[in-house]
Amino acid sequence: MYLRRTQRKNRDGSVVTYLQLAQNRRSQGKVRAEILVNLGREDTLDRAALRRLADSINHYLDERSP
Repeated sequence: MYLRRTQRKNRDGSVVTYLQLAQNRRSQGKVRAEILVNLGREDTLDRAALRRLADSINHYLDERSP
């Protein structure tokens, strides 16, 4: 899994960037990105919430390690 950044250009020429949680899957012999979660626009994203999520995942992984 990885964070995927995509961009879209508006009619006025401005560029909007979105973040997604994705993983690669093989489909019909080709590797394609499968979007698991749309996190939203990068400029309005709650970075503190992403940090808490990452900390929570790390805490879970530390508890599970042998």
